[in-house]
Amino acid sequence: MLTTLFARYARWLLRHRLLVTVAVLLVTAGLVRFAGRLYVEVDPDKQVPSGHPYIVTLGDVYRIFGDKNLVVVGLFPRDGQVFTPAFLAKLDEITRRLATVPGANTALMQSIAAANTKDVTGTVEQIEVSRVMPALPATQAEADEVRRRVHANPAFIGTLVTADDSAAAVQASFELTPATPDYRSLHQAIVAELEAASDGTFDYKLAGLVVLLSELSHYAAKMAYVFPVALLVIALVHFDAFRTFQGLVLPMVTALLAVLWAIGLMGLFGIPLDPLNTTTPILILAVAAGHAVQVLKRFYEEYEKIGEVDEAIVSCISHVGPVMVGAGLVATLSFWSLVTFQTASIRTFGLFAGLGIASALAIEMTIIPVVRSLLPAPPARERRRQAAHHPVFDPLLGWAGRVAGHRHAWLLAAVAALVVVFGWYAEHVEVKTSLRSKFRATDTIHADDEAINGRFAGTNTLVLLVEGPGEGSLEDPRILQAIDGVQAMLASKPAVGKVFSYVDVVKRLHQAFTADDPAAPAMPDSKALVAQYLFMHSMSGGGDMLDSILDPSHQVAKVRVLSREDDTAIGETLIAETAALAARTFPPGYTVRFTGTLASTAAATEVMVSGKIRNIIQVGVITFLVSALLLRSLTGGLLVVVPLVLTVIVSFGTMGMLGVPLDTMTAAISAMAIGIGADYAMYVLSRVREEVARSGDLDRGVAEAIRTSGKAVLFVSSAVAVGYATLALTGFSMHVYLGSLVALAMIVSSLSAIVVLPQLVVWLRPAFLVAAAGRREAAASGTPTPDAVRTAIVFADPEPAPLAAMQPVARELDA
Repeated sequence: MLTTLFARYARWLLRHRLLVTVAVLLVTAGLVRFAGRLYVEVDPDKQVPSGHPYIVTLGDVYRIFGDKNLVVVGLFPRDGQVFTPAFLAKLDEITRRLATVPGANTALMQSIAAANTKDVTGTVEQIEVSRVMPALPATQAEADEVRRRVHANPAFIGTLVTADDSAAAVQASFELTPATPDYRSLHQAIVAELEAASDGTFDYKLAGLVVLLSELSHYAAKMAYVFPVALLVIALVHFDAFRTFQGLVLPMVTALLAVLWAIGLMGLFGIPLDPLNTTTPILILAVAAGHAVQVLKRFYEEYEKIGEVDEAIVSCISHVGPVMVGAGLVATLSFWSLVTFQTASIRTFGLFAGLGIASALAIEMTIIPVVRSLLPAPPARERRRQAAHHPVFDPLLGWAGRVAGHRHAWLLAAVAALVVVFGWYAEHVEVKTSLRSKFRATDTIHADDEAINGRFAGTNTLVLLVEGPGEGSLEDPRILQAIDGVQAMLASKPAVGKVFSYVDVVKRLHQAFTADDPAAPAMPDSKALVAQYLFMHSMSGGGDMLDSILDPSHQVAKVRVLSREDDTAIGETLIAETAALAARTFPPGYTVRFTGTLASTAAATEVMVSGKIRNIIQVGVITFLVSALLLRSLTGGLLVVVPLVLTVIVSFGTMGMLGVPLDTMTAAISAMAIGIGADYAMYVLSRVREEVARSGDLDRGVAEAIRTSGKAVLFVSSAVAVGYATLALTGFSMHVYLGSLVALAMIVSSLSAIVVLPQLVVWLRPAFLVAAAGRREAAASGTPTPDAVRTAIVFADPEPAPLAAMQPVARELDA
């Protein structure tokens, strides 16, 4: 039935070739208009699950305290001395310059030169709160006094100045504004101010979320340069496949049309390019060109038998069309299954990658047969060149054909052993997300981040949002003691450089009020005294700093943890231990919630793991159902799934073997591997059934399928593999991992389809293939089958009237 339908469809295309061509070109022209709207955007809110408690808390912290988009500027005087009049003047200049950058939150800006950085001193009679650096030091003695004030406040050591006084830091938070609408422009504005202040007496280094996101944007934009390289290498693979101009150009033209449709749809719906979906054009290019190989290879086969272009096209589409639609449907649905993830960037990638695959399928099922029919008939020389012996693939296919000719227990045992080995490594894949690890050690951002984390308390944050039952509840000495205990536990961890909260301010005020008497208790013992301290601090001009960590009602406070590591596992451990300690020590009615960069990546990783397991099951079910419908056999559906299971196990096993983490960036690999690689097994099994129906011999059908479809499969997988391998040229580890792992998946899935799958067929001799041989035997004995009659009708007379006239005969044969 499918063969009949696709044959009729092909004849309709050929009769309306001009209309079809014009329609495709008009749609392309319309979508190209929207492609100009594309832009690169790295939005951190789209990289995390918006409904996760850590992300909800992040919104609350931003709403209450305005803390977002941290930048840490490390300043390293070349003489190694921070506390000199010259450098302190430069630090003051840089602090003021950064405050002028559009979107700067001046209330949260901290440096020892900032107005809200306060020194607390006092006696038993009074407390004095004043700026650490009230004026620019004119002499070394005045600079030394600034040093004394800084070191009298432990909260500043490791955050604003190093313990050895060799470097200082400015910590600033920024909003995106019309003047700095994205992280790249904000980063450049900050660098411009630092360059304006640079006089050769110091070096500066930058770290923090803004810088990381800016560099991600930079690498995403690099894809514009990688795409032409991918186009070239895929074209070379196609030339290797056909050795003809037509065989090179036609697949590339259809693939480029599919890319234009995909990016046009993204522009139409206003979807920006981010580090993940910037790979979509290469994905579409490789997949679309690969499917074109299947069509053209089959066209040449049919032309050799039929000798007439249009009839060869009809025969080609009638046989390849159902498999191509089935494979395209699997790929499209596999990518669309990513919309079940809670991360917006992965959902967007899956949606538009699926649309791109569907666009490629629509174009290939229209433009390839139409254009091929308009071209001259392939001469004998061209046919010989495309069918010429390939020095790599033909020996491999010959070996695979010989292996498939007999049952080989050793082969299945070897596959089972590989499954065990790679399965063991797959269980040891480390689940973590680290943005810093995405960059090479030689990248400036990586080196700067290492330098700042090595000298200061850290650039990665964990924020504890402590909430009391009512107004003034955080003045209770019991909660101060509990928070202090939590801070002490966190400070003892090797990855933690600093922990700071309003409790530290209260402790310093109490020490000042007791004239730093070592015999005095470290913490006030009454709520009234705590309230008085906080009131005096706000009245003494220190409100700005306190307002960034304690809300005006004294009901919500922020405990800020600085870490030198951005490893998800470390963040999850800190959160778990803090939550457990708070549950034991916090008074009733007090709660703690978590956010910050460590918590955000932990949230993304958590939902990614659960989403990945669900997604693998979804894709497996999709592949099974579509394959079973296409092959009209549940066994056939299971056979198609087997090579894909092997691909997933080898892919994740390789990640575990090489220490490649499973994170939000590598989460889409299994969907891509299955979505792209499912068609290999489908093409091979469909061709086996076709050849068995023709020859009546299962073993001969398997061998012929390996020789014909197997060769096309190898060229398709090669095109996808080398196309994706070009991603490694960006130097960005996410792209390197993605390109390498997809290339590996293509190799494994194609080899499984031509080696493992035929061996399973030979061993199992599934009924849906044996039945095809039975139909052949019935036909040989003189009893025509319904399928044979329908095929004869289609190829004998394409006109609808004779076909309709024969339908009663077909129904009678069915009966």
